[in-house]
Amino acid sequence: MRGAKRGAFLALIFLVTLFSGVEVGGREVEKIIEEVGGDLPFLDYPVGILVEDQEVLVSDWGNNRLLSLTGEGEIQKSLTGLHSPAGLGRDEDRERIYIVEQKANQVRIIHRDDFSTVGFLQAKVPLEEPRGVWVDEGGKIYVADSGKSRIVVFSPEGEELFTFGKEGIGNDEFYYPRGVAVDGDGHIWVVDTYHHCIKVFDGKGQFLFRFGQGGEGEEDFNQPRYLFIRGEMVFISDYRNHRIKVYNREGVLQEIIGKEGSAPGEFSFPEGLWIDEEGKLWVADAGNNRLQVIDVNFLVNPALHLAALLAENDYQEFREVLERLSPQEKEDPQISRLVLDFYQKTGDVDGAIYQAEELFLSDSENRDQWKKVLGELYYQKGVYLRGEGKLKEAQNFFRKSWQHGYRRSLFLYLWTSFLLMGGSNLFILILALILLFLVIVFYRLRREYYRGW
Repeated sequence: MRGAKRGAFLALIFLVTLFSGVEVGGREVEKIIEEVGGDLPFLDYPVGILVEDQEVLVSDWGNNRLLSLTGEGEIQKSLTGLHSPAGLGRDEDRERIYIVEQKANQVRIIHRDDFSTVGFLQAKVPLEEPRGVWVDEGGKIYVADSGKSRIVVFSPEGEELFTFGKEGIGNDEFYYPRGVAVDGDGHIWVVDTYHHCIKVFDGKGQFLFRFGQGGEGEEDFNQPRYLFIRGEMVFISDYRNHRIKVYNREGVLQEIIGKEGSAPGEFSFPEGLWIDEEGKLWVADAGNNRLQVIDVNFLVNPALHLAALLAENDYQEFREVLERLSPQEKEDPQISRLVLDFYQKTGDVDGAIYQAEELFLSDSENRDQWKKVLGELYYQKGVYLRGEGKLKEAQNFFRKSWQHGYRRSLFLYLWTSFLLMGGSNLFILILALILLFLVIVFYRLRREYYRGW
């Protein structure tokens, strides 16, 4: 049975490679990795995953080993003899990797290059079946001590700083937490597995808010496991619902990826998550004994995704993605420029003017460029209003266009002003005065000419 399953997976891997990505629900599955070679050629319930510099680290829980793989799944080196390795963390500055060994009740510290053991984290009260670990930008280590239903925080040097949480049903209590992560504001996110929810705390462990409840609906969880935070997006493995859920940092659901199954883009008891620098989501698809890599640039690199949608003229999807962005993301100059391009391509002059005015005010380095763009847009709006017979409004836009350096608008500004002053009768009078002036000038020039004779 196991051999048949492996054969099916190998065939699946071949197909994924052959077609260079499979579209599942609009999301591209980049690759699937199950066979890794060596004496134990297959993964056995992978849990933790960590990706950096084209190297993939996997805690192969069932095989009690840590693997270093290439991006294509070939073993580069391994560390065997571990005791049910689960969560993984990294400290780039100190070149350390942290491995949570669930059955040994410890967190092992190894050197990044040769996998040599540097030491172990020492908690004041011994750990009990820990599962998750996270290292923040300052090097502090956060451990989900699952058996004791608490979070233990260590200094970069491994000294215990503080703990928070205990077993219970309160907002600041847990029941077998698994995943832990820290966002860009220093808030600590904890996956409270058996309470089927996510709890968020400040940097000192004070409760802020929570979301989620048990169930199978869109807003529900069923024993969630791990999470990964990238920018404004929080990815959570919804273990027994066999899917990945994506929230923003306010706890609002943004996307659900996958469902139960073994096809590309489907999961069986997903565990650890990681997002690489290219915007690819790596999933430890534990129940299927494999890794899946899914393109999630539409969530973590919205500017890149919006640019691609604009190039493909997919305006409906562009609008939908834009609506999901936070106010902070919309203020990003790169995204603001894409929104301006979108309004211009779709002929929404009012939207384009609003966006260009925002860029003129916020992007001081390129203010001359946005001034020129505004001059052209004001001209377009003036032409439209003039065609609608709204001369007063058109005059105002032609004036603004001229003030922003668009010279073509001067004539239409003068002409519209003339029409507002009296129309064609006044025009005839002006022409008559100009003709009279030219006759007088001509007469004087002619008289001077003959006087010179």
